[in-house]
Amino acid sequence: MNSIYFPLFLFTLFLFPALTFSQNITFEGKVISLDTKEPLPYTTIEIKALQTGTYADDKGYFILSIPEKNLQDTLEVYCLGYEKKTMKMSELTSSGIHTIELINKVVPLKEVVIKPKKSKTIFVGSTETKPWSKEVANIFGAQKGCYLANKKGKTGRIKAVSYYIFNLGFTNAPFRVRIYSFDREKKCPGADLLKENVIVSNNNGPGWFKVNLTKYNLEFPNDGLYVMMEWIYSGDQYYYDLEVTRKTKDGKSEKKEILKLYGPVLGALMKQKEGYISNRGLGTNWQKFDLYYKGYVNVMINAEVEIQPE
Repeated sequence: MNSIYFPLFLFTLFLFPALTFSQNITFEGKVISLDTKEPLPYTTIEIKALQTGTYADDKGYFILSIPEKNLQDTLEVYCLGYEKKTMKMSELTSSGIHTIELINKVVPLKEVVIKPKKSKTIFVGSTETKPWSKEVANIFGAQKGCYLANKKGKTGRIKAVSYYIFNLGFTNAPFRVRIYSFDREKKCPGADLLKENVIVSNNNGPGWFKVNLTKYNLEFPNDGLYVMMEWIYSGDQYYYDLEVTRKTKDGKSEKKEILKLYGPVLGALMKQKEGYISNRGLGTNWQKFDLYYKGYVNVMINAEVEIQPE
């Protein structure tokens, strides 16, 4: 009933079966703002050729280990609100802690027209209170969410997004809010609409958790948008074990497994096709779960949109 990410170490084993015969090199780094020299917490560091990566911690530090033969692979360093930086791993071969500086991205603000009419608030996405199942992640760096259509073609501003936190794992583990445009060509999440890091923790236990986004002045696009949860690494204390039962390949018997999972868990529903789950992990491309047991699985996420009357 759940879609599970492979752990990062499994990706490595699948892609490099001969790793035990090559030497690994470990890098330590710190990501800071070029302008302020302040650390950039929870920055994403990806190596797409290896389909892996890591995060900086809350003080901007990170550690990354790769095979020596992959030193010419490209490293991508990305933080919301900053220009993405790409560099060869070979640029980090010297010892010590490497400082990576990111340039602040200038985002032009759109003109906001104030109309002397009373606005209307609508909800797009799920508002149910009884999840059918759950969506988990067993590595930090996973993103899961769904497409929220603008069915009525109304313009407006996003006041808030809400996530249904399932009663499993660590309901209070921090996560990052991600909001994307709709990529018409690829039919998947496109550009980041939220230009700043919004990292939140739910201290209310299981159920709906609302994140106020009014101050970010986000437009609700005509094409709709994707709202995602991003699991970020905030300490080993947020790992937990879950026992699951799976059928064997012949389908005649069952076996139990213990999964190592991380952080919060999203509620899920069997719902309409257009809201299917999209997901990705560090260094990987977007994928969708578009059919499941003759139905469509959706995570329980919604957006609160303020619509201006015409």
